[in-house]
Amino acid sequence: MIFKQNNQRKWLAMIYLVIFFTLELMVITNNSFITNFDSSIQTILQGMVSSGFTSIFKTVTFLGSPLMDLIYLLLIAFLFLKNNYKQTALWIIYLLISGNIISFLIKITVHRQRPLNAILPASGYSFPSGHVFGTTLLILTIIFLVLPHLHNKNWRIGISVIAILWLILVAFSRVYLRGHFPSDVLGSALLAGTWWEFSELLYLRYHATIINLFKFHLGNQKE
Repeated sequence: MIFKQNNQRKWLAMIYLVIFFTLELMVITNNSFITNFDSSIQTILQGMVSSGFTSIFKTVTFLGSPLMDLIYLLLIAFLFLKNNYKQTALWIIYLLISGNIISFLIKITVHRQRPLNAILPASGYSFPSGHVFGTTLLILTIIFLVLPHLHNKNWRIGISVIAILWLILVAFSRVYLRGHFPSDVLGSALLAGTWWEFSELLYLRYHATIINLFKFHLGNQKE
């Protein structure tokens, strides 16, 4: 696995971070813009509620749950490890563990209560959404780490589109089921993007240290 060092990555990470912290501050202070944004979308979705949609989105929210994202990412890491891509497998595990720790710490810090009258009750706090955070990391992993191994360009494009649509569907399901506010899912995607970019920067900076620490013998490896 090789990440290209460039200044654009630094700026992109900083932009994501600033936007996320701005959104987080607005959520904490109950900013009227965020409140109106959330309530307007919730009102629209309330008119869509039906037994059919509810059944579909319950399935989507299960398949996009943090537990399922954990399984997907560990499976991908195992496949990379099995094919002798140890650095990539290590990266995925690191991203998964560190990302979930950060997401959890923000949840208990922001302490935002979930929406009332949830169709599918959920425990814990609302901001950010663990479903969307984990799914975003999964999609980024697929697009930037898995798909480059596919030689067929059309397949890469098709899978990328499907992956992004899946992320949108998971985010939509969380708001539809009133498990999260719209700003929760937006914040989750921003947080996942931020942590992905900063993790790349950390990897590039401490790559040699990571390799020595885990004593990877890279001479005969594909990476």
